[in-house]
Amino acid sequence: MRLPEGRRIVFLDIDGTIIAHDGTIPDSAVAAIREARAAGHLVLLATGRSPRELDPRVEEIGFDGAVLSAGAFVRVAEEWVIEHTMPLPMVRRMVETFELLGLDYALQARDGVHPSAGRREDVRQLLSLTDERMGEDAERAPTARIAKAVFLGTAQDAFERVHALLAPEGFTVITGTMPSLGTGGGEVSPGGVSKGAAILELLEREGIDPSRAIGIGDNNNDLEMLAACGVGIAMGNATAEALAAADEITGAVHEDGLAEAFARHGLIARPRARRDPAAT
Repeated sequence: MRLPEGRRIVFLDIDGTIIAHDGTIPDSAVAAIREARAAGHLVLLATGRSPRELDPRVEEIGFDGAVLSAGAFVRVAEEWVIEHTMPLPMVRRMVETFELLGLDYALQARDGVHPSAGRREDVRQLLSLTDERMGEDAERAPTARIAKAVFLGTAQDAFERVHALLAPEGFTVITGTMPSLGTGGGEVSPGGVSKGAAILELLEREGIDPSRAIGIGDNNNDLEMLAACGVGIAMGNATAEALAAADEITGAVHEDGLAEAFARHGLIARPRARRDPAAT
């Protein structure tokens, strides 16, 4: 991966950054990403979604690579360059906890998403997956290749209960970063695996100084990314924690916040100001 002199490398979250919480993607975001890449900047995804959970509309925009499953997998073009799967004892302990608490869940691997038994259709709809992108049920999942899990809780205290059991044992447990997970849902990864850690590993591998990196996100699984990049930018719709961790704040998704941030840093030409019809 070559970064030309004077160009930047940009890491973009998906949900709440490229895709609004109503499921739409602003045209301005698509245009900004494509214009930046055409100018020689590198633009990569950095998401908690697994490879099989990528929205086809996002993939069609075109990217130079992706940090996936919150840092477990990194792809540059079509080559997988980093992989951090969960040790088997951790997978077993995590699943044991979900089942103890009566929670539905889905295990993320590079080649599929594996739902808990009997809830395949619910998980498919909640995560907006096609049948082709679903893997075997969790009981038959390739446990040696699991990187992360999402759990689906309807009770308000589901997250707190998972966090209380798993966080002291070296897991990272965060609230759900996709609206479909609900307020009781969340995500579980091994401690030390994060978007930020994967980005730093990738930059070192490619010989790119972190000062040339820009990270843009909106949620709590973006905090390490915002700190790792030379410039961390929070969307206007970001969580309080992400807003506090960022170096800068841009507009919300539907306020053309992504294009605004790209223009501010010279990745694209600044768009013309919109005309106010009332002024004519």
